[in-house]
Amino acid sequence: MACAATLQRLGIANPRIGIFGINPHAGENGLFGDDDDRITAPAVDRLRKAGILAEGPVGADIILGRKDIDGFVAIYHDQGHIPVKLLAGRNASALSVGAGVLFSSVGHGSAFDIAGQDKADPSAVLRTLRLIGNIPAAPKLASESAA
Repeated sequence: MACAATLQRLGIANPRIGIFGINPHAGENGLFGDDDDRITAPAVDRLRKAGILAEGPVGADIILGRKDIDGFVAIYHDQGHIPVKLLAGRNASALSVGAGVLFSSVGHGSAFDIAGQDKADPSAVLRTLRLIGNIPAAPKLASESAA
């Protein structure tokens, strides 16, 4: 739900969300584990029942190439970062949602080896700032207003 809410804040009224499977190929019907049948598929069903256009579990390598998906949910960090970095290279940005604060990072390392030498290319950082810079603040929860 956090992904859908954030995409709506980005201006996508009815976002389509692709949910990566936990196991390779989303488990291949139990061939690579039953986690996706037990955990991911029921979670996706609950999202659909809540009115969210969610699809999955699907292997990250399959669904990332789809142009009709507005956002992706990776189950763990490198599951999302590795294919996104391969597809987008230095143009990659990641947006982490659901913690109450939007967190974004570029899809490459910190370049400690060239820090302070005026050699680094800042374009990925600038692109990432543009990604989150115009997102309106999330509405406060009732529990936050009472505090």
